[in-house]
Amino acid sequence: PTACPILKEKSVFTAAHVYGTADSQPAAAKPTSSSAPAQADFTAPKTEPELSLNPYRMTGTSLDALMVRGGLATVRSRNTEGEGWRRSVRRRSAQAGNCVVLILLLAAPVARGETALVVRDPNASFLDVQARRKALQSVQTQRLHEALANLKSCTGAPMPAPPPPWRDIPSRYKSGSHGELNPQEHVLSEPYYNVQDVAAWGANRYLVTGDPQEAVCVIHALLPWAKNKALLNYNAKDDMVVWFQFTWTVASLSLSVSVIRAEPTLNTAERDQVIAWLREAAHKAVNETRGPNSGTDRNNHFFWRGLAATAAGVISKDNELFSFGLKTYATAIGEIDSRGAFPLEMERHELALHYQAFAIEPLVMIAELARRQGIDIYGLEENNHALNDAVVFLSKAMADPTLVKKYTPETQQTDPDLQAGSQLLAWIEFWNLRSPYPSWQGILQKPFYTARLGGNTTLYVAPVDEKTPQASTSQIVK
Repeated sequence: PTACPILKEKSVFTAAHVYGTADSQPAAAKPTSSSAPAQADFTAPKTEPELSLNPYRMTGTSLDALMVRGGLATVRSRNTEGEGWRRSVRRRSAQAGNCVVLILLLAAPVARGETALVVRDPNASFLDVQARRKALQSVQTQRLHEALANLKSCTGAPMPAPPPPWRDIPSRYKSGSHGELNPQEHVLSEPYYNVQDVAAWGANRYLVTGDPQEAVCVIHALLPWAKNKALLNYNAKDDMVVWFQFTWTVASLSLSVSVIRAEPTLNTAERDQVIAWLREAAHKAVNETRGPNSGTDRNNHFFWRGLAATAAGVISKDNELFSFGLKTYATAIGEIDSRGAFPLEMERHELALHYQAFAIEPLVMIAELARRQGIDIYGLEENNHALNDAVVFLSKAMADPTLVKKYTPETQQTDPDLQAGSQLLAWIEFWNLRSPYPSWQGILQKPFYTARLGGNTTLYVAPVDEKTPQASTSQIVK
């Protein structure tokens, strides 16, 4: 097989991934004390050939079989969530029959709830924490210097108390899904914003300094919430905005916890109690629904539930949640239309571009979390579209908002949410790392912070100097 040209191409995904192992894995922090978290238990295959799947394609929501055709992988599916995967083997001849590539997978059903999309390392986070800490010692850019100068601390912040077990939260807008903001929504959501911030501050300072007290502080900030079973007492049909807010909070806190999870001085019982609570809250969020006719099962809210599932799934090593998150990503890509827009977000009137960006945000982070588990889904395509199409549409429409006129007559509101340094565009740091795109350079003039993505995304991934080469992945810019 090594003589086959297909196998010589750069791989972004290997056949081993569908068995829950891979030829390369993210570096895991070595424990320095007996209280260190256990590392993932997996063994990399010694003989599994690398297959070039660049990009690989996924179809549908319940990834059923993966095949390679001329260097492309296609996931075929049945819309049968929860059914076991079946292994089948397909072969094809390559180069006029000169070499045969053993392609597929899955020959026998596995137990219910098990999938081939597995968490290999619960400490992997969405970045290599130790490597990034080392890189931040050589910062030479103004943006990173500004981000470091404004670094906050969990240990110096008041601990946000969990809110009462149940409280209704009104809509963000006074009328429907757009228009004037409802100030009461922000007041009632403030406890959730506060706890997201404190956890993100601790994660950010821990990333930079390695101070174990910051990691301890994050766990201690969340422990009262875990003990009170916050984020669990609601019904999506009656408490829609509560559902949304709790989902964002689970995603945010899980991302922050992922950064500090491997700290060896943490009290593992306390850490595991917090993680178990976030896992339960993620399961609650993804199991809720407002019915089959609700757009919340296809729009940005669904994508955010996918991120909550992926992030909580990683830190708890819950393969069911992790798999749900990646399947959500595949479903989201299937929603992209011929122009690159998410049609349901285009219904948001003057906020259509705002919600296009908001829909992309969780998908980028799902891809980053998956990548750290050895699965590169940036190039994933559904209906001949990839996430890149949605990003390119957003970029072009920000430069020329009249492109949105095909969907809605309203003038688009671009200030302040679609400006340099805005919270809504913090995901661009990750996108720029994987696929530098000239049109974003005007946006990348200030550091980005959003607690929903674990804090200061500039600190997490921005180049430390102007000459730092960007990381490579699938060819996601067309």
